[in-house]
Amino acid sequence: MPGTLIVSLDFELFWGMQDCVELKQYEDHVLGGREAIPLLLELFRKHGIHATWATVGFQFAANKKELAGFLPDLRPEYDNSALSTYRCLEEIGEDETAAPCFFAASLLEKIAACPGQEIGSHTFSHYYCREKGQTPEQFRADMVAAKQIAAAHGYSVTSVIFPRNQTTRSHVAVLRELGFTAYRDEENDWIHEKIPFVPLKRLLRLADVYLPLTGQGGYTPRQEDGIVNLMGSRMYKPYFAPLGFLEGLKLHRIKRQMLHAAKTGKTFHLWWHPHNVGVRTEYHLAQLEEIFSYFDTLRSQYSMRSLNMREAAGEVLS
Repeated sequence: MPGTLIVSLDFELFWGMQDCVELKQYEDHVLGGREAIPLLLELFRKHGIHATWATVGFQFAANKKELAGFLPDLRPEYDNSALSTYRCLEEIGEDETAAPCFFAASLLEKIAACPGQEIGSHTFSHYYCREKGQTPEQFRADMVAAKQIAAAHGYSVTSVIFPRNQTTRSHVAVLRELGFTAYRDEENDWIHEKIPFVPLKRLLRLADVYLPLTGQGGYTPRQEDGIVNLMGSRMYKPYFAPLGFLEGLKLHRIKRQMLHAAKTGKTFHLWWHPHNVGVRTEYHLAQLEEIFSYFDTLRSQYSMRSLNMREAAGEVLS
């Protein structure tokens, strides 16, 4: 079996940041991410990259009126109410023109029209599965709404990426019930599994971007009672000024992981958010060009291939 490169993007506009920063502080990233999407598609087309765009369900709607028709009665009841994206609905503009940081129907059409691109789900409301107050029943209602609004626009979503990679067995069981075939779990390494102290975990994860603290990150996808776990291997981290002098190490780290997967027939799963490349876009696209040019080399030398999550899951399930 040849090695496989999976690429996935958490397509969330501002819904995934609304609990962290004010819109005015992050709007340039989100709008820049919108501008970067056609350029990313051009890059994917050039290098034959198949990718999954896991999209927040709210973004499928053409306007607030349409979105209101899909809102479930059962909604997440987080102990921390700031986590709920529903609190934003009254304040945003009516449609994609008025609220480009919240609606994305036109971008989804462009993505779907590009060869090899899959429209997946990032839940309906950017749902947090490990936060206190929510329940699997509320999650189920959220995912039913995600499937329904996507279907209303002609998309059959079968792959899911959990916001903030917050997975639990009970929530994965809901996905299986609803007919989803793949999800992206967080990295399976000693930092995630053995370091409970959050500040230390964050520091080690940052160091692992540049240095091989957790090994090569390649794996063989596995089926879990009818649904396939396509773990992330590496987030493409955008430029971080304090460690800018280590950017060469960052790219070297990714390439070494890709090479290992190509040589051993493993899967390497690279992911990021469009808003990560919304600033310094030219710089980030040049880095991604370098990464995907290296993939071209691995495809030539080791027959490595590019699959989106739906395609990769289909191979496992068949």
